[in-house]
Amino acid sequence: MKAVIVSTAPDGTPLASLARTVEQRLLETGLSPIERFEISGTRLAYCQGDFDCWLRTPGRCRVQDGQQAMVRAITSAAALVLVGPISFGGFGSELERATNRLLCLLSPFFEKRAYLTHHEPRYARYPSFVSIGLMEREDPYVRATFDALNDANAINFFAPRRVAVALGRDPATWGSAIGRALESPRIPGATLVDRASLRRELLEVAGADPGEARPIRTAALLVGSTKPRGASVSERLARAFIDRLGAAGVKCDLHFATEFVHDSAATRERARAIAAADLFLLATPLYIDALPSLATRALESVAGERHDHAGLFVPLINCGFPEPEHTRTAIRIARTFARTAGYRFGGALPLGGGGAAENAMLETPHGPVVHLVKAIDLAAPALVAGEGVPANALSEIVQGVIPESLYRFFGDLGFRYRAYTLGTKQSALNAAPLTAESRSR
Repeated sequence: MKAVIVSTAPDGTPLASLARTVEQRLLETGLSPIERFEISGTRLAYCQGDFDCWLRTPGRCRVQDGQQAMVRAITSAAALVLVGPISFGGFGSELERATNRLLCLLSPFFEKRAYLTHHEPRYARYPSFVSIGLMEREDPYVRATFDALNDANAINFFAPRRVAVALGRDPATWGSAIGRALESPRIPGATLVDRASLRRELLEVAGADPGEARPIRTAALLVGSTKPRGASVSERLARAFIDRLGAAGVKCDLHFATEFVHDSAATRERARAIAAADLFLLATPLYIDALPSLATRALESVAGERHDHAGLFVPLINCGFPEPEHTRTAIRIARTFARTAGYRFGGALPLGGGGAAENAMLETPHGPVVHLVKAIDLAAPALVAGEGVPANALSEIVQGVIPESLYRFFGDLGFRYRAYTLGTKQSALNAAPLTAESRSR
């Protein structure tokens, strides 16, 4: 049974030793051959968030690079093993760059399972999902967040089993910890009880931390989407806040995660500008149950530029599924970033069904965005006062305005219509081009 390792473990680092240990433990559990893709320093593009892998070239990313061979190998593997450093409870931005582009393995169409909306499968079988990460220091919250992300990923990618191992810095403990975990894989979603418990978890992690309210004078807003400027829901959400904060006299600067592709003097200057603002608001889509790789890269940069400066951090996470509960693990990651970078966590704004805001006006409450606009109107003055996201704003934004089954129906219809306008045959939307077997609808 083949295993595929996707790693960011360059030679000469502790991670290289970790990758070798992982390979040895996989062989001992009967997984062979092992195909490894080391992506450190490779020219691997970032996911563009354009859904071309669903609508223009179903089942394939249009960008021609090392991702094609990697995804092809995954479709015939018994286990997909991710190995790399942990950032804020999720994988670091470099490994996320690869995982973000696994979306082509799924169908665009919706179904409900594990109490929430997910995508349908594109292939008849999927590998077990194994996440092995290296922590900077022992942290139970990071460990729990890493496990929660692995579970969410495994559910989304139809994994029959899942394994998550968050390791400390002592190499002597790695082999035994990895071996025990591989010998006792878990069933994805086994700990989920019901939808109500997911809602309770979301409201708990999204609440603001207590702290002194300090009125803000400057705000930095970061758009986490990789879409072109002017084309993303996240940018619309950021600009809606800029309108309200600016009207209250707050000086606002808008930044884009796409500005952090390269490490340069200009990139570090942007990170310093964000780090120095009284309020840091991240408006971002949800990618593969976490933050997009470029948004994570920006957060890593900002955390490196924080030096004894008070501030408030608020994530506004936009999910394409109708249920905001999908964002709960990403909010945990955002919380850890705030703690790591020395921010007070000002609460989160988790938005489900974000596609409804794509072409909507966000000046006044109306139609499918009435709850969103109300939440922004309630949150903005509280943020100006430095109080964080108030409970009534959180209550508003998590309220869906259309039944989830109806959202799934119109979402599927929308994908089919967009494919039609692009000239893609409907019969091709569920193609399985990386195996000899193709599914038909």
